[in-house]
Amino acid sequence: MSVFSTIAQRIKEIINKMIGRTTIEQTLHINPTISAEMENAIQLWQDMYKNHAPWLHEPSYADASRVTSLGLPSLIASEKARMALLEWQSEITAPKVKTTITPSAGVGGDKQVETVGNSKRAEYLDLQYKKLKRQIRRQLEYGIAMGGLIIKPYVVKNETANVKTMITEDGNRVTNTLKPEYDMEFDFIQADNFYPLAFDANGKITEAAFIQSKTDKGTIYRRLEYHKFENNTVTVINKAYKSSNTRTDNSGADLGNPIPLTAVPEWSALSEETVITDVDRPLFAYFKMPEANTIDTLSPLGVSGYSRVVNLIKDADMQYSRLLWEYEGGEMAIDVDRDALREWTDEKGVHHTIKPILQQRLFREVDLGNNSDTYEPFAPALRDNSYTNGLNSILMHIEDATGLSRGTLSDVGIEAKTATEIKILKQRSYSANSEIQRALQYTLEDVIYIMDTYCHLYEITPDGEYDVSFEWDDSILVDMDTELSKRLSLQQNGLVSKVENRMWYFGETERQAIEALDKIKEETLQDMEDNMAVQSVLGNTFQQSNLKDRRDTEDRKTESQKAMDKKDETDNERKPKDPKKD
Repeated sequence: MSVFSTIAQRIKEIINKMIGRTTIEQTLHINPTISAEMENAIQLWQDMYKNHAPWLHEPSYADASRVTSLGLPSLIASEKARMALLEWQSEITAPKVKTTITPSAGVGGDKQVETVGNSKRAEYLDLQYKKLKRQIRRQLEYGIAMGGLIIKPYVVKNETANVKTMITEDGNRVTNTLKPEYDMEFDFIQADNFYPLAFDANGKITEAAFIQSKTDKGTIYRRLEYHKFENNTVTVINKAYKSSNTRTDNSGADLGNPIPLTAVPEWSALSEETVITDVDRPLFAYFKMPEANTIDTLSPLGVSGYSRVVNLIKDADMQYSRLLWEYEGGEMAIDVDRDALREWTDEKGVHHTIKPILQQRLFREVDLGNNSDTYEPFAPALRDNSYTNGLNSILMHIEDATGLSRGTLSDVGIEAKTATEIKILKQRSYSANSEIQRALQYTLEDVIYIMDTYCHLYEITPDGEYDVSFEWDDSILVDMDTELSKRLSLQQNGLVSKVENRMWYFGETERQAIEALDKIKEETLQDMEDNMAVQSVLGNTFQQSNLKDRRDTEDRKTESQKAMDKKDETDNERKPKDPKKD
């Protein structure tokens, strides 16, 4: 945004106040803490993301050059969001699971898994959380592009909830809700549509205003939602306005004329003021890009993922446009002397050169003067290699400054040869991804806390604990087999525990890892007991079989010996007597 447009915006705000227009400042009796520099920067980042950067233009009489976009802002934001969520897994689970073994007839027993405590809260939160996860990829890209994103859960009544009432045999009435009576939805508010008003000592937003718009038949309805967190209490104020100005006004200078909330059906169920106590944070979550703010060093707001390369992106667009002009200006053509072309005159007396339509681009009518030739070919040597190398160099600088690995935007050619070199090139991207992942995890933890607060406030489910697991993996940089082998070696040497390894490998919380190991231990002991019982049974059977075999052997041996003895006696009787012995 230029200096003149900024001055014009300020003049407009002053005029709006003078003629009685309703502004955020007048309504809430405060002044937004966002500076003019940040306002302008957010607007610029948004324009760049939409390919409306101020330096882009088509040829005109004032400037015959054409500057087109490479689409780098949206590509950078999209790639950062994709890499951050490449193998992301997260779920909400019941806090404790216990395995019991019930003895039964025969060998071993029946294994039963039971949840200790009420699990309905965790089940409901995970069901709603899945809806958020389906939308987070696209919304994270917007947050990266403009430096921040507000995620605001809210409760809606489920009109399709099916409540079934049954009478038991003892006469008691039991109500079963097949679907929850309340569902949760999520507002995603981009950086240009929310207004931070106060921050705490840690830089977290504690007071903010949001604007939601609805257009109907040329009339725009705006809802101003104001949140203030103070002394473990959140105050929410809703106000509605009506205006004929349908242009989106992100400055909040012209909300329109006040109207009741009931004038808009979607807002009719909202309260004008709600006070919620016993909370430890605001009821909205703010995702903030982790990089330092170089636009306004005193502002706690986040900056775009490409805020530090605005000028480099401009240079890349300019260089790319030069390359396109090199191809366009270097197209083959044939300069033909006008005397060599036939002409005709229309009814108005205007002379025209007869030239086939398909040859309009190839033949150019020129005056060759005294040259004896009636045409000359135009085919200059292209300098595209020089332009391409220059563009590639700019793209590499953009990759380095935005934390993207080499080759994401540029052509690395033969730079990376070995696996080690490739890993080094990806290290910068991995570090940047990790920072975005940590920032997003903090935001999602706040969102889940807010969802849990609404569950209690609206009595959607019985109170109960829950665990949240996050798994952020980057297999492009980390070889899982190699890393697992290293960790197992550390475990065998007593440098890490089984709990730590489970938390790393499965993305579990410490409690989940401990419970899983306890379960494995119980199952292992039970398996050992089962094996011992089986071996005992098999051992007794073997001993009995062996004894029977020995008895059979003895019996067979006895019969055989008797036969041999009888044979010896018969042989002795038949043998002739020795006269000497007689």
